[in-house]
Formats: sequence, C-alpha cells, structure tokens
Amino acid sequence: MKKEKNVGFRNKTHEGVDKAIDKAEQMRDSGREKLAQLKERAMIMRDNVDGYIIRNPEKSVLIAAGIGVVVGAVVTAVIMKKKKR
Repeated sequence: MKKEKNVGFRNKTHEGVDKAIDKAEQMRDSGREKLAQLKERAMIMRDNVDGYIIRNPEKSVLIAAGIGVVVGAVVTAVIMKKKKR
C-alpha cells in the first residue's frame, strides 16, 4: 500500500517536472522569436535613420547638436544639484 502511494506521488512529480520543462522550453522559444523580431525591427530602423541622414545631412547634424545640448544641460543640472548638497 505504501509503495503504491510512493509510485503515484513519483508519477505526479515526474508529470509536474515534465510540464515545467515543457513550459520553460516554450518560454525560451518565444523569447528567441521575440528577440529575432526585435533585431529585425532594429535593423529596419537603422536603415531608415541611415537613409534620412544621407538625404538630409545638414538637418541631421542640427538634430544631433540639439540632442547634445539637451543632454549636456541635463548632465550639468545633475552635477550642480549634487554640488549644492
């Protein structure tokens, strides 16, 4: 009787482990698919940006300079705030 309970428990445990492994494999495969999709979208975006820069070099430089000014202002503000403490 006790051995029968152990066998049933063991079988249920094995089934649970098998289900967990299957779920982990599904999640891994899904993650790989999503990563591949993200890589593809990133490449498309990069190509779009490259094309924009080629078509509009002056505007691209001005946008980059503007972003640099904003980042510089934020960094300066953070540094000044730390110095006041």
